[in-house]
Amino acid sequence: MPDNPATVRFLGEQDKVNVVKRIRINQNGIEAKVWKRYQYVPLLTSATDKLRVLCPSRREHRFIEAFTDPKAWFFFLFVCSANLMGGVGIVFNLIIKEFGYNTLQPTALSIPIGAAPVIAISILTILIKYFPNSRCILAICAWMIPSTCCFLLIFLPRENKTGFLVAFYLLFSYTSGFAMILSLVAVVFAGHTKKMTCNAIFLVGYSIGQMVSTQFWKKKYRPRNIVPWTIILSSFAFNIFIISIIRWYLVRENKRRDAERLDSVKECEEFGFVEHVQEDGSVDRLKVPIQFLDMTDLENKAFRYPL
Repeated sequence: MPDNPATVRFLGEQDKVNVVKRIRINQNGIEAKVWKRYQYVPLLTSATDKLRVLCPSRREHRFIEAFTDPKAWFFFLFVCSANLMGGVGIVFNLIIKEFGYNTLQPTALSIPIGAAPVIAISILTILIKYFPNSRCILAICAWMIPSTCCFLLIFLPRENKTGFLVAFYLLFSYTSGFAMILSLVAVVFAGHTKKMTCNAIFLVGYSIGQMVSTQFWKKKYRPRNIVPWTIILSSFAFNIFIISIIRWYLVRENKRRDAERLDSVKECEEFGFVEHVQEDGSVDRLKVPIQFLDMTDLENKAFRYPL
């Protein structure tokens, strides 16, 4: 599959232009596989740049944007917590057996586990189509179901084998909320270098969560596994909390930008300038809509965060 519209072989030049124009509304810019230091370390000078994006409001000196953006760390904390559920996928046969089934039954009873994620993700995918900018709300709602199931796994009487099994199946619907946040991570960061850096931070958090997730499923907690289920229930509660914080932060930032737009220079918000140094030393300065430039979400004041 082509990685961006410019590399699609089966489209003509005009078709490529038309495809690129469609992305203007999301303000994410065009992918530019050029590592830009200022998007992850301070930019002290741009005098050596052959191709520069200029705008009157840009500052000469920039902070470590990817690492100082609170959103990156909100998502980092979220994925660390969300992946504490990962250990269940390793010991699920033992968990089902401890519900009161024999050695062979868990293999057959584990088959329907995949149905809950498929159904839950499909439902949320349909809902996001009819309720745009509701990823966070849908994710919070999605985490309510596994939280309830986790509560049941802790407090149901031991003889209720069917109740344990149904709660265990529905527990895996948490993946739908996780998918909503994954889709949000893909659209709230702009600028190729910043996106890659924030994705790396997210994956580090993902790995930490996976490593920790297997450490609390110990033999001494069997057969009820009260401690592991309590840890997972606490992580679900934290997920709901951090998603609420993320939505609050994005809404506040959008409102702040809307307020600033009333007092800002319109041309600076909608256009940037590209300077290209020719071989003869002459400089071509072109006025370009910022939607087509590789700018970060903090640089592009016209960028509005999806919710």
